Amino acid sequence: MIIRSLFALAVLTGSFLLSVEEPARAQIPSTGLPSPEVISNADHFQPPKLSTYAAKLAEQPDMTGLWAAMSPKGAGHGPTFDPVHTFYPPQPPAGEAGFGPIPGTYIKGIPYNAEYQRKYQDLVKETTEGKSRDDFPACFPYGVPRMIGDSPVPIEIIQTPDVMLWYANYGRTNRRIFLDARQHPTEGDPTTGGLGPSYSGHSIGHWEHNVLVVDTINMVGGYFDETPAPYSDQLHLVERIRLIDTNVLEDQMTFTDPVTMTAPWVVTRYFQRVAGRAPGMTGATPPAPPPGSRNVVRGYLTLGDRPCVPNVKMDANGFQVAILPQELDAEPPQTAKPNSNP
Repeated sequence: MIIRSLFALAVLTGSFLLSVEEPARAQIPSTGLPSPEVISNADHFQPPKLSTYAAKLAEQPDMTGLWAAMSPKGAGHGPTFDPVHTFYPPQPPAGEAGFGPIPGTYIKGIPYNAEYQRKYQDLVKETTEGKSRDDFPACFPYGVPRMIGDSPVPIEIIQTPDVMLWYANYGRTNRRIFLDARQHPTEGDPTTGGLGPSYSGHSIGHWEHNVLVVDTINMVGGYFDETPAPYSDQLHLVERIRLIDTNVLEDQMTFTDPVTMTAPWVVTRYFQRVAGRAPGMTGATPPAPPPGSRNVVRGYLTLGDRPCVPNVKMDANGFQVAILPQELDAEPPQTAKPNSNP
């Protein structure tokens, strides 16, 4: 969580902390302006068409659109990363407003080792004492995997032949799944891939008939959800994603983490393709079509790319602390959490 905190602090302040061992990034060479001949011929230039490129896309299952996570009937306040296997404490009366899981909520069956089983129990107990380690209100992104299984509003998928874009507007996370046969980067630290962990990690995928198989590494350590279930930056995620109905997506996620877990943890989530706006953001989402409908629902996010204004900051022990109005006017809040390793 130290890396997560420092990285987010750099984003918030506009500064970046670079290690002295980090290799220098190559500068884009200056090639000058287009030649006079190219400019003078611009009105007559016939641009290449997308027909060949689009033909590759036509062979893929259609996953483009807005996807809302589905939960079993009777699930309590959430979201949680695995609602099917969640313990829900007594819930407030029906109709009473609430946001987030009730303190004391926890996920059952995560194969934590003894150290992290105790740690998770302690973290859950903290929530019943009015303490929270959720750094999202302090303007930290959800990141991967939290954006997949813990978003209270729909996420957006945009498909191309070579890369699939997943965007969580609410969770401030942008994920790219590369489908162009590239491998995970090996430069830098080979244990994390590339130059170090990032919020979205590094995802590569390929199609096995109608199933998209995605492999993700290099994620910043954090929490699966607000309960808060922890994972380390050694987390490895393999997904098998498929359409099981025209507007129903299944994502079977298998997690391994040598730091926190003793065995793979498998979570299967289902998502409904919806149209219109994200609920809780700019209006309610219209009803989805009935099961078995062959009509593909189309919907896209309206970007809410305004600056994030935190209403809490994280103290030296990793807990939320309210920000007073005069503090917001005085200076940007300190968000680094030196003692918050999961």
